[in-house]
Amino acid sequence: MSFYNNSANTQGGHSGFFQPSGQFAFPQGSMSFQNNAPPNNNGQNGLGVSPDPLPTGVLNALSTKGYPHEPPLLEEIGINFDHIITKTRIVFNPAIFKKVLSDEILNDADLAGPLIFFLLFGLFLLLAGKVHFGYIYGVALFGTVSLHNLSKLMGNNESSSPVKLQFFNTASVLGYCFLPLCFLSLIGVFQSLNNKMGYCLGTFFVFWSTWSSSAFLNSLLQLHGARALIAYPLMIYYSVFALMVIFV
Repeated sequence: MSFYNNSANTQGGHSGFFQPSGQFAFPQGSMSFQNNAPPNNNGQNGLGVSPDPLPTGVLNALSTKGYPHEPPLLEEIGINFDHIITKTRIVFNPAIFKKVLSDEILNDADLAGPLIFFLLFGLFLLLAGKVHFGYIYGVALFGTVSLHNLSKLMGNNESSSPVKLQFFNTASVLGYCFLPLCFLSLIGVFQSLNNKMGYCLGTFFVFWSTWSSSAFLNSLLQLHGARALIAYPLMIYYSVFALMVIFV
């Protein structure tokens, strides 16, 4: 807001920069305003608001706690242990799906649980003498992309506000419902599953994962009477992992 005067005799004979009006005057070399008031004796700032103190102590210094009004650090980066436990309970017992599921949990795109389950699946296969980490993540990525595009095509476009399905929502649902197959790979550590009992167990765990994931996607996409239709590609997706445990 400064202007340069070419005349050497302007403003009392001093040449250079000058400010034409006092209302545009700012403290030189500072971005602060002139009306900033220092805190008073009560610890309040110029606005009359006292800042919340940080918790003291060694344990608080090493923890992820911040100011009292701020959410925890893990929640800020998208890791909510309450949602992880709730989704895991729903996969364990699909009968409680409608009782404990909320829109917040349904729309949560958490990937911490799915990564843990896929790592456990690969670890159990490794203990059984099968190294298939590349196949696991490759099939998981390709299947998730394919099922996400298919689910978007099956969305309820007849409503006035169609559901906008995000990729990470689909990946979260498929990953959490992958948990039953971890039990199948755990059983494969102790005994061979290439027999009739293994085929029955593989069918059971695939059906379990398919039933849970179809319930999630059916509610997420707001489909009506299409659960069996969306369950068919999900069953094929989880069957690939069951075949890894039994035959590969």
